[in-house]
Amino acid sequence: MSFNTDKTEKKINASRESLESPLVSVVIPCLNRADFLIPTLESVLQQDYPNIECIVMDGGSTDGTTDILCRYDGRIEWKSQPDRGPSDAINKGWWLLGGEILAWLNADDVWAPAAVSKAVAYFQEHPDVDVVYGDCGIIDEHGKRTITMNVRDWNLRHAVEHCDHIIFQAASFMRRSILERVGWLWPKLCHDHELWLRISRAGGRLQRIPTLLAYARNHAGNLGYCSDLVIPLKLEITKKFFSDPGVPQEVRGLRHRSISNAYLRGMEYVIWRDLRWSHDVPNSLGLLAKALNADPSNILAAMKHLCRLADRMAAIFARRYLPHSVYQKLKATKRRLLEKVSFGSTGGARDTL
Repeated sequence: MSFNTDKTEKKINASRESLESPLVSVVIPCLNRADFLIPTLESVLQQDYPNIECIVMDGGSTDGTTDILCRYDGRIEWKSQPDRGPSDAINKGWWLLGGEILAWLNADDVWAPAAVSKAVAYFQEHPDVDVVYGDCGIIDEHGKRTITMNVRDWNLRHAVEHCDHIIFQAASFMRRSILERVGWLWPKLCHDHELWLRISRAGGRLQRIPTLLAYARNHAGNLGYCSDLVIPLKLEITKKFFSDPGVPQEVRGLRHRSISNAYLRGMEYVIWRDLRWSHDVPNSLGLLAKALNADPSNILAAMKHLCRLADRMAAIFARRYLPHSVYQKLKATKRRLLEKVSFGSTGGARDTL
């Protein structure tokens, strides 16, 4: 009996490489993102991790995106065809790829250097962890970092009660096995938020590592900041969570408070964008009223959000109508008086003035 030793050695080496450097598969969903796509692709290709496969799932762009993708032939895979939205594109991309560790990166976001190596190292050291995530920088349309979101440790009770996604999707990685167990992405926007809750409810372990893993881009075309789209989805995700008969005992009694806080979270999406007086102020007050109707005992949180709205309105007024030197002095004074304001998923500072 004879053996092909070359083939045997190749199989052994491939198996060893798989154990040492498991394949990481990243999907980039894309539609008309020619203005931001190159930095996203380069952030993947410049990773120091040796075993990454990347596919761009383009939804039929007409702005030159496919011309860019053609220039990356041989370095990434890509497909351009109509889809039913980002979650559909991401799911299809994952099904085409074979990685043990999965991620998706929106076509306007970027990975930080060595992000993949850091995530994989943690997975290898902690085989019981299903999702790894880290801090996330926020960049503007020019790629300039405006703030770093130092995210908190995962806590299901906090996430549900405060309608807080906690995890910034661009800075997250997950095992394929957990998605095969709990199901793939929800077919709507805010699918990341819904996924984290579903994984945690199923007993999955989501673990923060204290390092910067990605940068999310804040720009006018980012649907994730569109209050008219996001607010109804945040409410739907919260109500969907409590409609499941398998809701953990520790959070079962939080339904009314959680729905109330989902309305208040919606207020934040209105307040922190470019506030339009005639539309957004009445909208914010309407959300405040709905929050109190859902849970009248949530008055303290409601008043805090009312103060945030007033503060935001004052900041806009000051910028528009005060002399620049006076405005800058007021802004500096406020920063000295208020060093840290808890906002959203972080304990980082948020300056409105």
